[in-house]
Amino acid sequence: MEHMEHEEIYMLMMESLDSDLADSEYGEMMEHLAACPTCAREWQAVQAIHQLFLQAPALSPAADFAQRTLAILPNNNYRIWLIGAIYGFLLIGGVLPLVIVGWLATSFAPALTTPAFARGLFQAGGQLLSLTAAVFGAFLQGLGGLTQQLTQHPAAVGWLLVMVGVVFLWGSVYREMTGPTRV
Repeated sequence: MEHMEHEEIYMLMMESLDSDLADSEYGEMMEHLAACPTCAREWQAVQAIHQLFLQAPALSPAADFAQRTLAILPNNNYRIWLIGAIYGFLLIGGVLPLVIVGWLATSFAPALTTPAFARGLFQAGGQLLSLTAAVFGAFLQGLGGLTQQLTQHPAAVGWLLVMVGVVFLWGSVYREMTGPTRV
């Protein structure tokens, strides 16, 4: 409840600086400031900053600022031409592959529909399947050899687990040492 009261007093301070504060609210704020040294220090700091802003000279742009800014802006005709060229390039880049695929499909359609082509495709698929089976079999044999070695030498597994633990431990220590400081 006290924290909410400080926020309300801070809002009253801001309204007081803008001269939007009623006399009763100003009296309430002053009573709180007399009782709360933290808020009183805040009020003094806010008033000092407000006075600095009031005393600072108003800055205005240079006399030729608008002309220089307009001169820097790109030429509208050139920009429209460039955007048109980019869209044209993207259109050609998107349509051209479709035209090439269509031409290839119409040119090679008779060859693709012959039974010899389907047989060759089927044979290639079978060879790819047998190659995949051979690679998978070799992987399983290697995995079996690895498990046999690990069961014969359990100390190697222990050392491996110790090394992995040390790496994770030092990784977390490094993150704690180099990470942001916590208050």
